[in-house]
Amino acid sequence: MPIDRKEAQLRDDICHICAMMYSRGLIRGPSGNVSARLDKDRILLTPGGVMKFDLKPEQLIIVNLDGEKVGPHNDINRDLKPTSELPMHLEVYHRRPDVGGVVHAHTSYVVALTVAGLSLRPQVLTEGMLFLGVVPNAPYGTPTTTELSNSIIEFIPDHDVIILPYHGSITFGHDVWQAFSRTEVLEQVAEIQYLTSQLGGEKQLSKPNIEKMIELRIKYKHNLPSDHKLLEN
Repeated sequence: MPIDRKEAQLRDDICHICAMMYSRGLIRGPSGNVSARLDKDRILLTPGGVMKFDLKPEQLIIVNLDGEKVGPHNDINRDLKPTSELPMHLEVYHRRPDVGGVVHAHTSYVVALTVAGLSLRPQVLTEGMLFLGVVPNAPYGTPTTTELSNSIIEFIPDHDVIILPYHGSITFGHDVWQAFSRTEVLEQVAEIQYLTSQLGGEKQLSKPNIEKMIELRIKYKHNLPSDHKLLEN
């Protein structure tokens, strides 16, 4: 059965994003995963164990909100399984009806911060404040287990970006492109924070200027209940 135009576009978009993630060093090998909401009952996502730099639209699979693989299938994806991080994606979709796309990456600078015991400071970049807001570190959870998916539950309602210590990040947005863009900005913020530490430390932006960035988040409809925490040192 032929797929509709929306699904075809989403398949192309996810493959394009996976290729960019690989080329930009946001994932390595078969790691990372991307999903998009097809409709209120179905999610389109990357299969597990597949190299993302050369992912084909026909390899993507569809699951329902219970995580069960549903049809129609094709000869290429029939025996493929959902990414092992599917429970983490499903937690986001269940708790955020406004979310249309989720990206999980293994962002190197972000992970390095967690290994050093540090939290991300979006205040070091204006776009970090604007597009990310407050970025929490979830408790450590073993990848592929419910430890990991459970670790992000409390943060999902009030954040669009969550850091997974020693592992990477999960970002979400109204569509898969916004989720991906947040991943890119997140890694840039972490890199700037690292470079700043090598240059002698951060000269913090004034609170009035941070307040203006919070106003911009409201203007561009990025605001979340956690935004006031941007004013905390």
